[in-house]
Amino acid sequence: MKKSFMMFVGIVLFSIVQAFSPSVVAQAAAFENGTYSVSFELKEAGNNNTSIADGYFSKPATLVVKNGVNYIQMTTTQSDWIKSMSGPKGSATVINETGNSRTVQFEAGDLTKPVNMKMHVVVPEDVAGMKYDHHHSVRAVFNVSGVPAATATPEKKEESTAQTQQDKDASQNTAEASGADQAEQQVDNPKTGDTSPIWLYVALLIGSIGVFTVYKTRVAKN
Repeated sequence: MKKSFMMFVGIVLFSIVQAFSPSVVAQAAAFENGTYSVSFELKEAGNNNTSIADGYFSKPATLVVKNGVNYIQMTTTQSDWIKSMSGPKGSATVINETGNSRTVQFEAGDLTKPVNMKMHVVVPEDVAGMKYDHHHSVRAVFNVSGVPAATATPEKKEESTAQTQQDKDASQNTAEASGADQAEQQVDNPKTGDTSPIWLYVALLIGSIGVFTVYKTRVAKN
């Protein structure tokens, strides 16, 4: 009975801590606004083999970053074979087409990871009389190692500088006031190294009381 109760207490306390602990949210890498050339390779959907569709595109691709959003522009040299294309955020938009060359653009999301793409490929009959008509899935791997990371805008930098100066002024005023108070009366304040958040202790206390109450109720019934 005691062993089961202790396990129950442990689970409750762990749940409380998890519920109140700040969550960590992964964020995609942010790049500086601009236009960049990036190399890429199209890989098969289920493995790291180079897809046959990789040969349908000219390289490099163009990365356009606008307000933190990544847009990829790719040019196919077999526009009569590739009937449609889409990226992880939706269908690609045609921005230029000349002869058998077509340039499309789509929103790509996080470029530090493989980007899922879909395309409808129709290859005319070959010498054997076979026709290829297939909705193809690939993973585009982009090399963005040379793309500069995003920095604060001039407006944000000015705000940050102004805030820093305000913080310095406030700290100086606080220090001067503190010095004046200490000159009038010498009072030693106790120091503590405990920086734990008070809400955590409150949560643990409430949880412990609840668990103890449940335990006492069960004991009373037995």
